[in-house]
Amino acid sequence: MEAFDYAALDSTGKRQRGTVMASSARDARDILRARALMPLDLAPSKSKKKKNAGTAASGVKHKHLTQATRQLAILIEAATPVEEALKITALQFERSPMKGALLSIRAQVMEGLRLSDALRGQPKVFPELYTAMVASGETSGRLPAVLERLADDLEAAQKIRRKILGATAYPIVLSIVALLVVAILMVAVVPKVVDQFDSFGQELPTLTKVVIALSAWMQKWGLITLGSIFVSIFAFRHALKQEGFKYRWDTLVLRLPMMGKIIRNMNAARFARTMAGLVDSGTPALTALETARHTLQNSVMREAVSDAAIKVREGSAISSALRGTAVFPPLVVQMVAGGEASGDMGRMFSKSADYLEEEFDSATTVFLTLLEPLIIIFLAGIVLLIIAAIFLPILRLNTLAF
Repeated sequence: MEAFDYAALDSTGKRQRGTVMASSARDARDILRARALMPLDLAPSKSKKKKNAGTAASGVKHKHLTQATRQLAILIEAATPVEEALKITALQFERSPMKGALLSIRAQVMEGLRLSDALRGQPKVFPELYTAMVASGETSGRLPAVLERLADDLEAAQKIRRKILGATAYPIVLSIVALLVVAILMVAVVPKVVDQFDSFGQELPTLTKVVIALSAWMQKWGLITLGSIFVSIFAFRHALKQEGFKYRWDTLVLRLPMMGKIIRNMNAARFARTMAGLVDSGTPALTALETARHTLQNSVMREAVSDAAIKVREGSAISSALRGTAVFPPLVVQMVAGGEASGDMGRMFSKSADYLEEEFDSATTVFLTLLEPLIIIFLAGIVLLIIAAIFLPILRLNTLAF
């Protein structure tokens, strides 16, 4: 089906504009006539999403999805009809593909589809988890609360993403600049100094010999090595798409001393936050488990949740099933067990997510705070060694002269 923008006259002679979903322009006119509208102008929607193979989410930014979700929650909470809320929200995004997506969804809702079913038609904009929570909200009659919860979760994820990007930007730029300086020294400066050393007629220090050898190697094999690194990175990313390799890699990552704990807590926090939203919106526990597993980026933990879901289907408690996986932090298991005992499992999942997010935040802060000076010291040491290798023969020659 395609989206068509139309201008038409209603039964009172008032001019109406909007968007309608239809298989063809002829079907679109038939739909308008069925709504007692006289078509005046009909054309393919200008806000229809452009096909772009290079954009994973059809160009819709994460912050735009968050803003749209928050706006819909506010409007629907104020008793605004869903189709009207979608239209008002779409008008906030003039130059974003989000406008076309919302207008397309509105057209389908006006044709009788549920909001969640219409959202499923835009899988690159609205993830499966998003549509599952909206469906739960529609079923339980708590759609505004579910949308509000979705907006909160999206904002929290965006905040963590900004923090990580902001904290890692300086070390990355610093490393790139320092490596460029080292490369220039080794490829451009050291060879010119070596020409001067040949006229000394003296035995060069060991450090100087090592640096000269490395410089010669970089001049001969540097570009080939750089190309090999890029090919290796590409091959590694391709290998990660293979389930078997990714599972082995994720297993290794979880066993890393410090990074493994950070990644485990990050995934567990995302899972717990999702479970809290699903359970609070009235989703059955088994369905919530099967839906929330898609938020886990680590394939080992995702497979563990699948195994836990099988045990829950057989009659086990969620806490027992998660404990049996041996991959989730004990805090999550204990708090879920408490939630099962008190009958407030959603709140316990939410509390465990809060704790894990705080722990993740403090751990990344410490890690990145230590990373910056370590990078500076390491790269400064390399530069000092190169400089020392250049000046040692000069100092030795001056000593012999005296």
